[in-house]
Amino acid sequence: MFVPCEQCPLRRKPLFRPFTEIELGFVGEMKTDHIVVPPRADIIREDEIGGPVYTLFEGWAVRYHILPNGTRQILDVVLPGDTIGLASVVLGTVKHSVQAITPVTLCVLQGRGFSELFANHAALALNILQTRVEEEQRMDIRLSLLGRSNAEHRITYLMLETFDRLRQRGMVDGGSTCPFPLQRRDLADAAGLSRVHVARTLDSLRMRRLAEIQDGTLVIYNRAVLADLAGYVPLDQVSGKRAIL
Repeated sequence: MFVPCEQCPLRRKPLFRPFTEIELGFVGEMKTDHIVVPPRADIIREDEIGGPVYTLFEGWAVRYHILPNGTRQILDVVLPGDTIGLASVVLGTVKHSVQAITPVTLCVLQGRGFSELFANHAALALNILQTRVEEEQRMDIRLSLLGRSNAEHRITYLMLETFDRLRQRGMVDGGSTCPFPLQRRDLADAAGLSRVHVARTLDSLRMRRLAEIQDGTLVIYNRAVLADLAGYVPLDQVSGKRAIL
């Protein structure tokens, strides 16, 4: 499968910044392939040198780091439209890994085109920078809670943040449900908890009719209570139009 950039359905999502014809032609020339990666396979590995840049077209992935004791810390969830491996172009290597959670398809972009991006497409380059800064702010808010909140706060914040990121992409059904293929081990690694703590927290949220994960779907029963519980900062307050490559 090869989807030309001009026909990309993601670009029509209101979350993403419209391209000029010149910008779209430039990005289209950078795209060299469209590949499929199976679940639980690494897309990039920490300390890879000079790898390509990817745009996640379909599916879910996680960006993670292996700690010295061998445990995994998930840094962020990667969703359709997100860029993977940009650090390899800017810094020459990456200091994290990215693993597919579901089957994913990826647009492959040649990194050497980025020098032309900054030289000849300043508006697009600035928007990419703005997008990266917004992502950093979003992750800073969530990660700052890890050391100062309990298991319930961490899990509910991750639920709401992921729900809103999917809603921005038009991937929320019925206003209160969305796909959620993260398993308990993924939630544990993202929230810095044991699987036992995750299981107890999910059971508690379900029994109190606040939220539930069932068969890969997240159902939010009472968003107001969840948001108050987690101290959640809605994404609409911090996010603008995003760059997509």
